[in-house]
Amino acid sequence: MALQITKLKAGYGNKVILENCSLSVKGSETVVLMGPSGCGKSTLLLSLVGVLTPSTGKMLLNGKSLDGMPIEMRNIGYLPQDYGLFPHLDVLGNVEYGLMVRGAQKTERQKTALEMLELVNLHDLSRRKIKELSGGQRQRVGLARALAIKPDLILLDEPLSNVDQLTKAEVANKLREVFGRIKIPKIVVTHTPYDAFVLADKIAVMIEGKIVQTGTPAQVFAKPKNEMIGKLVQQLEVKTITKK
Repeated sequence: MALQITKLKAGYGNKVILENCSLSVKGSETVVLMGPSGCGKSTLLLSLVGVLTPSTGKMLLNGKSLDGMPIEMRNIGYLPQDYGLFPHLDVLGNVEYGLMVRGAQKTERQKTALEMLELVNLHDLSRRKIKELSGGQRQRVGLARALAIKPDLILLDEPLSNVDQLTKAEVANKLREVFGRIKIPKIVVTHTPYDAFVLADKIAVMIEGKIVQTGTPAQVFAKPKNEMIGKLVQQLEVKTITKK
């Protein structure tokens, strides 16, 4: 198992958000963490990257414990909801940034950054300014930057939330294609059932700080475990979706 989270408890001050939260992610699997706002999805991501310290539970990545490990030692790529791009840098500069912080030489970081832009199909936009990009393109720049450090795990927080609704299906399918080329475990947070269905190999439904159901998209949408999950599933008002 690439990632194993066991009975995690975490929160902010005296407020507990995650309670007895367990999740596993295999090899290069894409797990979409789906649930209503405030259920603890982002709290789980922050615990994994090391911003939050869980009070109890275990987190193992490739057999190594993340408990107490400094953020810079975890080698986890993270794409925040706003993509966290620097407007004063061009596309290439943004992708190079994490490597520069790690002390990589200019030639090495430029070579790696161009490889990552090739991976996300943006190699021809390397000198564009961030303000000149669409929402979907900005998302892929952020993903390329997160991948440039060669992470062991990548986390994406609501990656489609800032994408125009008119192009969302196209952007989601492109993101799914990129996921197919990334041979590391991936966790994607969303509260939108459509996004979960398109992106996931496995869906983990979170409610009130716990993972209450896991399965393939077809399994979760066909047989929701309880009424609350059923209500989430009903939001997917699409007759037929072909998952590539």
